[in-house]
Amino acid sequence: MKFSALFRSAAVAAIIAAGACAENAPGAGAAPSTADTVLKNGHIYTIAEGSPWAEAVAIKGGKFVAVGSNADMEKWVGEGTVVEDLGGKFAMPGIIDEHSHPYVAGDEALYQCQIPFTASFDELVSIIAGCAAASSGDDWIVASAWGSHLLATFSVDGALAEIDAVTAGHPLIMRDDTAHNAFANSAALAKAGITKESEAPEQGEFVKDPKSGELTGLLLELASRVGWVAVPAHTPEEDAAAVKQAVGILNGFGVTTFLDAAAAPRIASAYKLLDEEGGLTARAGVAMNEGVINVYADETIEQIVARRDDFRSENVMPDYVKFFLDGVPTSWTSAFVEPYLPTEAYGADFHGEMHHSLEHLSELVTLFDKMGLTIKIHAAADASVNRALDAIEAARTANGDTGKYHQIAHAGYIVDSDLPRFKKLRAVVDACPILWFPSPIIDAIAVTIGRERAEHYWPFRTLLDDGAVIAYGSDWPAATPVPNPWLGIEAMVTRKDPLAQTPGALWPEQAISLEETLKIFTMGGATAMNIADVTGSIEAGKSADMIVLDRNPFEIPADDISDVVVLDTIYKGKTVHQAE
Repeated sequence: MKFSALFRSAAVAAIIAAGACAENAPGAGAAPSTADTVLKNGHIYTIAEGSPWAEAVAIKGGKFVAVGSNADMEKWVGEGTVVEDLGGKFAMPGIIDEHSHPYVAGDEALYQCQIPFTASFDELVSIIAGCAAASSGDDWIVASAWGSHLLATFSVDGALAEIDAVTAGHPLIMRDDTAHNAFANSAALAKAGITKESEAPEQGEFVKDPKSGELTGLLLELASRVGWVAVPAHTPEEDAAAVKQAVGILNGFGVTTFLDAAAAPRIASAYKLLDEEGGLTARAGVAMNEGVINVYADETIEQIVARRDDFRSENVMPDYVKFFLDGVPTSWTSAFVEPYLPTEAYGADFHGEMHHSLEHLSELVTLFDKMGLTIKIHAAADASVNRALDAIEAARTANGDTGKYHQIAHAGYIVDSDLPRFKKLRAVVDACPILWFPSPIIDAIAVTIGRERAEHYWPFRTLLDDGAVIAYGSDWPAATPVPNPWLGIEAMVTRKDPLAQTPGALWPEQAISLEETLKIFTMGGATAMNIADVTGSIEAGKSADMIVLDRNPFEIPADDISDVVVLDTIYKGKTVHQAE
């Protein structure tokens, strides 16, 4: 039952009691024009301050023009108005996923060899052999995504020989489940010009067998870029098709707004092309970046930002910028205040490294803050989170408070003294990916920093009590095969594995209420993206972004929330998803 929550698309409608009061459109005393659509007899959770419940809404020109009772909507109904009866169903604002990689997910779904995160090495080899047999000529095999539990296997040269044997000369590259590392076979290494004499880029490593000194095929962090840039690019039309595939999946889970968290120009262009063709069915923020996972640019981040308006369209907002401060805890590449556990490779006092000095990071944040961009900084451990906050503070000192929120991605490990700084600095906790419950990835982090430290992860209760803004991000397809927000919603309330595969609870004292969680997944994302005046709640004047569910999450056990099915997704007043 739990596992099916990831993939189920069938819907079972549940009749629920209608809500009471809510908010009417400004100037309600005057005779309004008629609405395009009126939805009535619903149990609508608006998220709006002071009026959280309504039973009906009126929509005109893609916006809510009235929110309130059934009676309130009568004056909005005219000859051309479509009136729909929600039949007591639960509705709420559309979900905002402010950290995902839809282009990459669509690319993997349409064009790549599929490897489950949980695959053993033998299973992985068998899958690759099948993909190689289906390939022709000198086609590349691009695959995703092997699990972090195989990191040690790929660190010695035996794995490379086994994979070479089944790929029949085809170049192969495949990312890991963090999207920070990759594995390339011998043919792909040759195409990329990587030899055992090659010097890896800074903050990267071409891993060699500790005994033989031969390449293993493992490319860590920025070294993976050298492999990916050798892969032939898709056409613009193929890229747009990848985006369309992914956005349809997001709509199916109730997502109406998202931020592609690292969009090189080629990716940003795909969004614009799809939008101009009328196929973009969600609000897309794109974070200008030099590249992510499998698409990279030759331009600097400053050059890309300078031409961001080239990618702007009705539903595409190129008003964000992303850069990386560190890596991930599972591969000893995040920066911690306290050292990692002792290892032969790193010694007993290794804390990880950061990609930017405080001075350079402060310069970047100050520059982009002054330009009016929303900044996302990847910082996956407490030392890097501290530096990210310091850089935001430097920008506030230099520029004054511009009113913009900035985001710190993966900020799950935070020293106590930094917790209240998020509110003070308008820094958003980008809760991404969904790792606030027991899981194999938490087990993998425990290997590098110890069980106790690993489990003190994502202090949501304390952050909210300190006034921080928290926003939800799936990080799809890195670390999660599908962008199902309902898994994360359940786990924020229970701190338990919503798939019921890993027992126990992860720091259960940090659990929060369902009301607080739904706000994180809606208004939290809108605030983080600096579009809280546009979307995030059901209020007159805001974009008509709304979802209808098959059950009321307030009326079911908390451990059933991940089974919620989205019946209808409405974006700008138009239905963009209906459950089969």
